[in-house]
Amino acid sequence: MSAGPVQDHQHRVPDWSLEAARALAQASGRRDEIPIRNSFVRNDDPAVAPPLANLISTGGRGGAVAIKLYVALIWRCSGEPHNTDILARRWAALLGLEEPNTLGARRITTALNSLEQASLVRLERRRGDSTIVTLREESGTGAEYVLPSTAHSRGTEATQSSHRYFKLPLKLWTHGHIQGMSAAAIAMTMVLTEERNVDGRPTWWSTERFPQLFNLTPSIRSRGTAELAEKDLIVVRKQLVDSSTNPAASFSKQRVRNLYQLAGDARPLAMIEKQEEAAKARRDDAPNRSGKRKLKPKT
Repeated sequence: MSAGPVQDHQHRVPDWSLEAARALAQASGRRDEIPIRNSFVRNDDPAVAPPLANLISTGGRGGAVAIKLYVALIWRCSGEPHNTDILARRWAALLGLEEPNTLGARRITTALNSLEQASLVRLERRRGDSTIVTLREESGTGAEYVLPSTAHSRGTEATQSSHRYFKLPLKLWTHGHIQGMSAAAIAMTMVLTEERNVDGRPTWWSTERFPQLFNLTPSIRSRGTAELAEKDLIVVRKQLVDSSTNPAASFSKQRVRNLYQLAGDARPLAMIEKQEEAAKARRDDAPNRSGKRKLKPKT
């Protein structure tokens, strides 16, 4: 488990990026996670690509800056009135972009335009002043942004499913993980978190099902999970596919599938709590030095 800021051999996160992330974390109050609607990552209609897939396919350099910026905007603007006029160079610093006052700021402007075209933000451009950025719902429909937990609690049974959401831990920012991620890595971080990987169980998909759910290519999946494994943010295990129902399978090559499990700073708080509860239960159930199991207190 990561205990602090990390660097990798491909991308060193500058100190001023980590300082910006910590400052934003302090400004966000008690919030330890960033809520993001499932609809940003997946669409129940396989013929319609969700916004995440669209940003990867249409954004420059794989859409990484636009995706990271949108996550940062949700982090900053999740409280009413859901807008901000923070300068582009400050966003560039948060994202750890090179030359944040010039080249980095221009990349932020380009990313904002991509987000506007995707109906994820509304931009109010002001001559001689910073642009006001207003959040739009993660579904890409252009609907006004409402905190998903609020919208879910106020919604009807028919609308609540559209406001289901997952949470990204702030440590991914404050420890410098997201800043150094490729578009494939941050996409797979969201996919694995969206899959409700909060109870400690591994996640897997068939090669046919994965693109149907997320509209992402096998290349994005393989490159993203490999990068996350290298950063110790997921654990990947191999599992034999049970073919006991097919007698002829014993003479054919055994099939395996990859199981993915969030690890380290990528684990949502709910997952950490469940893992700690399970570890405590195992300790309580283990025999003590005398060979006797601990007695549970009477209720």
